[in-house]
Amino acid sequence: MNSIKILYPYLGFYRDAGGEHSPLALAEELNRDRFTFEIITLEPNTSTIWTAVKNSGCTVHELDTGIPRLKEPVGMIKTIYTYYDMFRRLKPDIVQTQSGFCNQWARLAAVAARVPVIIVTVNFDEPEPNWYLRPFLRRLDRWLAKGTDAYVCIASHLMEQQVPTGFRDRSVIIPQFFDLDRFVGGRSDLPAINALTDPSRPILGFVGRLEQEKGISIAIEAMRGIVDAIPGAQLRIIGTGTLESDLKNQVAALGLTEHVDFVGHRTDICDQMAAMDLLLIPSYNEAFGLVVLESIAAGVPLLGSRSGAFPEILEDGKYGTLADPAAPDAWATAAINLITDPSPALTKLEKARAEVLGRYTRTASVRQHANLYERLVQSPEERS
Repeated sequence: MNSIKILYPYLGFYRDAGGEHSPLALAEELNRDRFTFEIITLEPNTSTIWTAVKNSGCTVHELDTGIPRLKEPVGMIKTIYTYYDMFRRLKPDIVQTQSGFCNQWARLAAVAARVPVIIVTVNFDEPEPNWYLRPFLRRLDRWLAKGTDAYVCIASHLMEQQVPTGFRDRSVIIPQFFDLDRFVGGRSDLPAINALTDPSRPILGFVGRLEQEKGISIAIEAMRGIVDAIPGAQLRIIGTGTLESDLKNQVAALGLTEHVDFVGHRTDICDQMAAMDLLLIPSYNEAFGLVVLESIAAGVPLLGSRSGAFPEILEDGKYGTLADPAAPDAWATAAINLITDPSPALTKLEKARAEVLGRYTRTASVRQHANLYERLVQSPEERS
């Protein structure tokens, strides 16, 4: 039986984000007797996950062209042609794209190169392009959809939002997985679930990039109401990003300097979370949100945003408390209720430990991808 050759165009391993784990898992765990898996990147690879990719022995074609913008047509055409030339030379059975630029332009090159099977990975909400580009890009997406064999969506809400109408029957839900072993860092047991020890001095936390879509400004605004009710409350912000200076100004303007601590980048996230009493996840629209699963693994109750995949993962509040996004007063009220009466949140957390973590494993994700590859490389008669 011949090996199935897969080329995986990806922007690059330049940050340790959830999306980087999927190509890493495929590189590490796909059966090498059955699959040849190679990655193509545009950006310089600098993250710690990139080190793991190199150590896996996976072939990576580093173009280092950067991500050309539509305002740079020469660079864009050059990158598309580079993809096309690689596909023609390497003759893959499958091209699977991931991330916005790759999902459009690498797929275009794959269609032109007559790659037998083309798969799109839908793993985040694509921002709306400028109004004058929308008609062109929507027509392009629908044209490309005709040559796309499958859309791999990491959450069901992305299928409704990102897959063109009329092509959703080609969608396959393969959830973003949670690498529990990597997260706990060699622990033999998960951190204990501890009840709130001092309700007068609760430690709230935020973990994530300090960017607009993460909603951290909502958590900070909510802290004003929380501190008014519980003067000893503290918020620890773990992460860095472009909004850090603005957020510090917001903290000062709200008179919260003594109650909010900007910790910066940390690698011991499990230990950091385990020391919190309540994790705030106020994202406006997370495509998936691994931080929810990290919170469950670390044993800290969470207050998450009712947006994106959070209601799907938490089953509309069965396994964690949800609040409406962009509503600071609602966040303050919900947080105060969880601090003053933590028992329901701890019960949800215990159930989540037992019932949720096992749904999002890397082994299951790789197996589902392998099954999809096997099915799509069959002849049309065999598929039916």
